[in-house]
Amino acid sequence: MALDVSKVRYISLIRMEGGESVLNIPYAELTVDPDLIAGFVTAVIIFAKTPIRTIRKAAYDILIEVGESVLVLLVVDPVPDEAPYREKLKRILAQVETEHGDKLKHFEGDIRRFREFALDIIMEFPFSSVDLDLVPIRKTKGVRIPFRVGEVDHALEQLESFINGKRTVAEIMDLIGFSDDKAMALISILDRYQWIEFKTRLTEEDILVRVDCPDMTLRMLKSQYGKHVEDVLEKFDGTFKIKDIVDALPYDSLALKFLINRLVEVGCLKVQKAH
Repeated sequence: MALDVSKVRYISLIRMEGGESVLNIPYAELTVDPDLIAGFVTAVIIFAKTPIRTIRKAAYDILIEVGESVLVLLVVDPVPDEAPYREKLKRILAQVETEHGDKLKHFEGDIRRFREFALDIIMEFPFSSVDLDLVPIRKTKGVRIPFRVGEVDHALEQLESFINGKRTVAEIMDLIGFSDDKAMALISILDRYQWIEFKTRLTEEDILVRVDCPDMTLRMLKSQYGKHVEDVLEKFDGTFKIKDIVDALPYDSLALKFLINRLVEVGCLKVQKAH
């Protein structure tokens, strides 16, 4: 059975020797404080020395993989088959033991050095499954990304440089040179922390309809493109395809398509939904 990332609620790395949580990644709201969950699991696994690897609650399951220096904890909605989730947990555990095992065994209390490993976890469990045909658009403000440091920050900057409001997710993945897992993880991070939104790329078969947009926006567009703006807007009444209007207006087709996309971007036109 395939893994459903929408089921994932929380992932944590907990140091075996002292029980400290060195990295926490929230995916969804929990009715219980995740620190309490981590403390409970630590008590069961570390102090009771039990072989328990799954703890089932009414609203969620806790999957656990234990290594020499760290345990990986996953809080997930009840799933019929935990195998695909556990397989990924084992890969995360092996990687963190290899890269950070010595630092975890000789822990000095500074958890900041582990923040970059968040990207490796999100490569296994992206925040969302993104449609490859959608076009990401950068937003001016988002939520602070707590693990945007070092290599994570550098990788996000590279990805952001390819987001221009025209390329689809698939096209960005082809251009950037990252593995598919890494590219999807980075896109899901920007989506999760509200630094991007998505739009559907227009096709010539789409039917558009005019919608109210701010007068200031219209004035700005008219100052840039003149009477072409009103000519285009008058044609879109929810009955004609884009290709029909491009053919009907006596203007350069490429310029018209650019203007139509611009009017959609600023909210003066929208795609007419099929009934």
